[in-house]
Amino acid sequence: RNAFPVVAIRRPETEEVTFDIRIAKKRSAKRLRLQTSHHSARPNARVRAAERAQTMTHASSHDSLALRWCVNASTWNPDDEEFNFILSLLPLREREDVARFKHFADRKRAVLSRLLVRCAILRALASMDGTKNKLRMEDLHVKRTKGAKPFYATSLASARAPNFNFNVSHEGDYVVLASETHAVVGVDVAAPGQVRAIGGNGRAERDVEALLRTFTMTLTDREIAAIRAKTARDGERAGEDLFRRHWSLKEAMVKAIGVGLAMDLRRCEFTIDEATSTARVTLDGKPRDDWSFHMHAFPPIVESSEIRGDTHWITVSRGPIEDIVDAHGDFLDTAFSQRQFDADAWRRVLDEPSPPFELITVGDLVPIEHKNAFEEAG
Repeated sequence: RNAFPVVAIRRPETEEVTFDIRIAKKRSAKRLRLQTSHHSARPNARVRAAERAQTMTHASSHDSLALRWCVNASTWNPDDEEFNFILSLLPLREREDVARFKHFADRKRAVLSRLLVRCAILRALASMDGTKNKLRMEDLHVKRTKGAKPFYATSLASARAPNFNFNVSHEGDYVVLASETHAVVGVDVAAPGQVRAIGGNGRAERDVEALLRTFTMTLTDREIAAIRAKTARDGERAGEDLFRRHWSLKEAMVKAIGVGLAMDLRRCEFTIDEATSTARVTLDGKPRDDWSFHMHAFPPIVESSEIRGDTHWITVSRGPIEDIVDAHGDFLDTAFSQRQFDADAWRRVLDEPSPPFELITVGDLVPIEHKNAFEEAG
């Protein structure tokens, strides 16, 4: 145990209540911790069922490097020992970065996003020949662009993945990662609850119009009109849902480019195809057919007309390498060995189906050599 925690984190005692309920286990007796923080509300039965179905359906898709991973951070309620063990899988610098977050929920998301990145790198290394896949998770050198986009410091190029790159996002319940093998990728997750409850009679009302006034400098006139029309036709919840999809699309595009919110988001205007959950974009008034966008509802929506209050929208963007903004040049030089595509080849890249997101657990992120220690810590 002494080899693990270097930066130890303890939560305020007021943040949780611990009940010592001993349960006979094959390995050891373990405590059940019941969180009282609002950050760790348990999902309802329908959400859990949808998540389980997503896990069982896609957990066997291990051969592709177009990764779509999702971790439910809200249902991971580690005690200090388990959290510090997970934290110990990161190098010291990243452990210190995680420790800077004030709220424990933010520290959970931060450590999970960093673990997802390292697991994606290990997956890519394992697909390559040679001994690179013998590296330990904590030894992987992850760098960041000036815009804070993570990438591996050494090329991961292979015949089937000449431009392997990845992106992470977290909001609400989920921390997600998406990777691509040819196009530059961006991912964003948009959580529900963007519109505050304003009802004074006990009803939860949603004021989409107030939301649009707040974000008038990020949405185009056509996007605002589409959201207003959706709200008038299908109600406030549907209007908020459409707003979140537009916001997620913009985030996914600027994260792929590498500029973040420094870009004027009104420059990109999206038209959503409800039937296919895809979108088209115009940039500075010009259609950009060299981009593709796929939107994934999570937990998955069973009925196409169903809009739930717990639905998170995860958007994955694929874009051309020449649109990348990389101030230092390291990201471009390291991650992208194939820069040129003819029109037909690029169309095939964009037309590849976007895999569904696979729900994985924190235990899935622990390297095999640390599994036993993780079980003892948890």
